Parts: sequence; structure tokens; C-alpha cells
Amino acid sequence: MKKRLAILICLAMLMNLAAACGSGSKETTKKKTKKTSKTKVSKVIDDTEPDDDTEPPKTTTEEPTTTTTDPDANIQIEKAETETLNWVEVKDMYGYTSITVPDTWEVNFVMADLIGYGIIASDKTCPDRFFIFQLLASPFTKSKEAHDFWAQNASGDYMGGTNDFVNHPYLTNPTTEGFFTDCGPGYLMIYDFEKVATLEEDNILFGNVLEGTCTSPNGGKVTGIFGAIPWNNLDYPMYGIDCGFYSVSNVLVMAAPEEDYTNWMPVMTQMLNSIVFTEEFMQERNREWQQIIGTSIYLGKIADQMGDMIMDTWNNSMDSYDIISQRQSDATLGRERVVDTETGDIYYAPNGFSDDYTGSRFEPLPDNDPRYRDAVSGTITYG
Repeated sequence: MKKRLAILICLAMLMNLAAACGSGSKETTKKKTKKTSKTKVSKVIDDTEPDDDTEPPKTTTEEPTTTTTDPDANIQIEKAETETLNWVEVKDMYGYTSITVPDTWEVNFVMADLIGYGIIASDKTCPDRFFIFQLLASPFTKSKEAHDFWAQNASGDYMGGTNDFVNHPYLTNPTTEGFFTDCGPGYLMIYDFEKVATLEEDNILFGNVLEGTCTSPNGGKVTGIFGAIPWNNLDYPMYGIDCGFYSVSNVLVMAAPEEDYTNWMPVMTQMLNSIVFTEEFMQERNREWQQIIGTSIYLGKIADQMGDMIMDTWNNSMDSYDIISQRQSDATLGRERVVDTETGDIYYAPNGFSDDYTGSRFEPLPDNDPRYRDAVSGTITYG
């Protein structure tokens, strides 16, 4: 009996234990099922692969757009006035000579006589650009005392109605520089002449060729090339005074405002080259003054080379004054000079252009570059 009771107690305990285990196993299973379900949903969203017949989604990558701006695209160039000149031939009324000039220039021929024959030309659009060429200027007394002597002792009708000994200023320094200093105000009507440099000494036609500044007959400040050969024409002692006079051969003035001087120099030398003297002119001039026919013939033979001679002299001097003065003029006018690296042409540009410009075609002209003496082809402006 006891043995059977013990077995029954053991069976009851085993059944309770089994029931407890079954309950725990069922709960665990439920929890696992939940977790598995979540995992499956996650796989559907993240890991689902496309079917064989479905194209995979295309991925497009948008690259940032870059705008390339050509620094030269908005640059405009206005040609210099000297690049588009129209040339015309002008003859004197007697048919003795001719000169070719830009069509905006006015030409006057000095025809008092053939000895002092001369040509004066100026630009009607800018009268401070002017050109003077005279074969002989005379007479110029040698001192104030000699000038006063002629004023007191020569009648008003002396030398065909004029008294040039009195009308002309006296020349105390018989040199090229002295002539333009002393005789400018009373004869050529230029004022305040100052020599800047001697471009050439003892030039066969124009003596000492000078570069200088002066005030033009129109009143403007100009820079120019000046040439002349003063020589002692006559010694004439009177009362202890030499009342003789000087003459001056081949007077040359080519001048323009400083800011465009380098552009107009080649133009005026071309004008000088274009002068033509006829055979009739030289024969009649010979009859008026036999002594200087040699000069007339010589001029007739090399007239088309006179300008080249002056231009070579000017180019070879490369004087630092011109470089400095051109730079100063540019600064005053709010501009700078740049060189086109593709063509070699020189242009004006607004001041500060080189600081803002990012291209490589145009480069600023270095401070002491001799090309400051070259003609400028035009002006660069922003578009």
C-alpha cells in the first residue's frame, strides 16, 4: 500500500512538471515566431531582388555645370585715327611742288620768293598737329644792337616793301637750338621752346636734329622734331657792330600733342617724303639765287628719302624721355598700354585693365619698354 502511494505521488509530480514545461515551451515558440515575422518584413523591404524580367532601377548622377567665360569675348578694339587715313595730293598754284597729306589737313605754300619757299600744314581737326618745311629763312641779325641799327637806318620800303631785318627777331645763338629758342616767337610763331634731346648731330639736310617741346601757334603744348642749319650769311661792320645777318637752311618742324605724338610722327615723315620739287622750280630758283642751286638739285634727288632719314634718326635714338613722358601722359589721361601677343600691336586700354584682365592675349607694356615710342593701333574697350 505504501509502495503504491509513493508511486502515485511520483506520477503526480511528473505530470505537474510536464505541464509546466509545456507551458514554457509554448510561450517561447510564440516569441520566436514574432521575431521571425519581423525579420521577414525587413528582408522584403531591404533585400528583395528584382525578377529576371525586371530591369534594375537606373541611377543618374547629375554633374555640376561649369560655365567657361572667354576673357577676350567682351573686348572691343577701336582703330586709331592714324590707321584709317585718306591721303590726298595738294599742289601749289604755280605747279612748282606738291605734297601728299591726310584729307583733314590744310596746306599753305609760302611763296614770297623761291629762295624762301616753304610749306605749312596743319590738321583742321586738331590744329596742334602741324608741319613746317622751309628751304631758307633769312635774314636774322646777330644782336639786339644790330637789330636796332637796321630799325633806325632802313626805310620801310627796304627789300621790296618789307624790312625783314627789323621784322624778323635777332639770333644771338647761331645753332639749331638757338634758332628755335630765339626765332620761334617772332618768326615761326611757336613759344617756350625747350630741347629734350639731340637725335642726331650734323645731319646733312637738317643740321642738329632735335626733339623738343613748345607751345604751338594754336596755344597747345606739343612735342616735336626740329631741324635747321643756321649759317653766317654776311659780316657787315658798322660803328663797331656787326650788322650782318644769319640765314637758316632747311627749317623743319613736325609736332603734335604729347598724348598722340608717337602716332603722328610716322604720318608727318610720310608727308615729308611725299614732297616733290619740279625741274621748273629748281631752274627758276637757280636764277634767283645761283649759289644754292646745288642744294635745290640735291633736295630734288633725295626728297622721297627725307622722311625716312628723320624717322631712322628718331627710331634709333630711343631716348628715355619719350618713354617717361608717354607713361606720364597715359596716367594723366587714365589709360595704359598693352601689347597684343598674337600680332605685336600696341593698344591703349583703360587704366587698371591689366589688373582685371584674366586672359593671356594682352599683356601690359613694361615700364621702360622702347615700344612706348611705337605708334598705337587703337583703343581697347570693354563690351
